[in-house]
Amino acid sequence: DEAAAMRLLLEYMDDDRFERVIVDTAPTGHTLRLLELPELLDSMMGRLLKLRQRLSGLFDSLPFGGDEEQGADMADLEVLRERIERLRAVLRDPAMTDFRIVMVPEELSVMESQRLLDRLETFGVPVETVVVNRVMQDLTDVADVESDWSVSPDLDDCEFCQRRWQVQQQALKEAQDLFRGHDVKRVPLFADEVRGENLLRVVAACLD
Repeated sequence: DEAAAMRLLLEYMDDDRFERVIVDTAPTGHTLRLLELPELLDSMMGRLLKLRQRLSGLFDSLPFGGDEEQGADMADLEVLRERIERLRAVLRDPAMTDFRIVMVPEELSVMESQRLLDRLETFGVPVETVVVNRVMQDLTDVADVESDWSVSPDLDDCEFCQRRWQVQQQALKEAQDLFRGHDVKRVPLFADEVRGENLLRVVAACLD
């Protein structure tokens, strides 16, 4: 799956139809495997090229795999290696890549996001924004948008809402401390599923 995703990303990078490519990554484990793939493939390419060079004399003595065919294979490997190196450079370039971590305000999610951030920094992938999603907060506290249609959690009379808000407040405090130096954005918990242009614009306003 990770190799297929990386191949598509390479294709989109070279497609003039797209000005920006947005990748909605899978959970943390899959995302890290995806980011490790360029390093893994580059290592594999290097080993394959060395193996081909060592066995070139053997191939010459066999009734198949002539110089022309071997040369084409080597050229294909070199092209793939160059594209992998280019992808790695793009992923590390803050002018071209912005990785945004999205989490929910719960302790486990905060810890998982911290692990992801540490690994991204190891890979050299720039992270500017951390998004905390589904926060039980009034929309007007998060973004400058009209909220006549918005339904907020009842933190005054709903005991369930109050207890959940206490849990979220602790997680939000941990997130602010752990991700200091990054832009931490909040998106409120909506009563309705986020679908359609109007709600997407509201979410965009929260992230602005």
